[in-house]
Amino acid sequence: MNAVLEKPPAKARGRKAAPSAPAPVPVPLASTDATLFAEVGDFLAQASGTDEPHGFSGDSDRLLSIGAMIALDAAKGKYSNTNAENTAYDVAACINAARLVPDDTESVERTINIHCASERLAAITGSAIHQIIFTDVPRPARDPALTPPAEPAISHKRFTEDQLNDLYFRAYVHMDCARMVIFQYAEHANSEEVFALRDLLDTYCEAAKTSLDTKDAGTLFSGPLPDLSADLSKIIHLFHIVNDDNRDDGVLHGVNYLLMSAKRITDGDLGVLG
Repeated sequence: MNAVLEKPPAKARGRKAAPSAPAPVPVPLASTDATLFAEVGDFLAQASGTDEPHGFSGDSDRLLSIGAMIALDAAKGKYSNTNAENTAYDVAACINAARLVPDDTESVERTINIHCASERLAAITGSAIHQIIFTDVPRPARDPALTPPAEPAISHKRFTEDQLNDLYFRAYVHMDCARMVIFQYAEHANSEEVFALRDLLDTYCEAAKTSLDTKDAGTLFSGPLPDLSADLSKIIHLFHIVNDDNRDDGVLHGVNYLLMSAKRITDGDLGVLG
């Protein structure tokens, strides 16, 4: 008897797998410029809010606040002037204008906040800080006619061109030694104030090195030496404020001693030339 041929059972068909959900589109991270602008805005907002005993208008507060708003808008991609670089220069212009308001003041706290903002603006523009921010321009008085310019600290002394060169070089060497010490120490200290002092001293040293490399000995008397003396006065004052009796940091005292020695040289101490 022939075997009954049975139809093989139909193979069960597996269900098609549901299509996988599309991978989420990655959220673009904030660009470097956006991050830097956000930090600039924060620092300038803090700078504009410091308690300053202004003599007259207090316009420097408003100008720093405007710079902060421009930077914070730029952090959201709303540029005030075509692109990130041009916008950074707009913010720098606000800082420079704030530093030129007659008879307004700039406390240590404000100086540090402006410097931190300036570092980030320099990063956006690819420039050195002193190329975009006024760091050594004296603030004008309300009525300059009533305030005759002060004589340079070394105007009463006579120097040969060789002596001027030597004074400048020796002052720079002291500054550079101070810079090397604080750069080594800053990571150990792990203090925002020490980092700010380190960065500010580095800026002044770079400006001094530029003048040293391009100096004309005949102009040192009226230009770079007094300018260097003014820069040293500012940072020495900041060191005294930061390294007060509560901190009393021996390393910072040592760095400041080197800076005070440099200041003494720029002011015309002939004893170092003996």
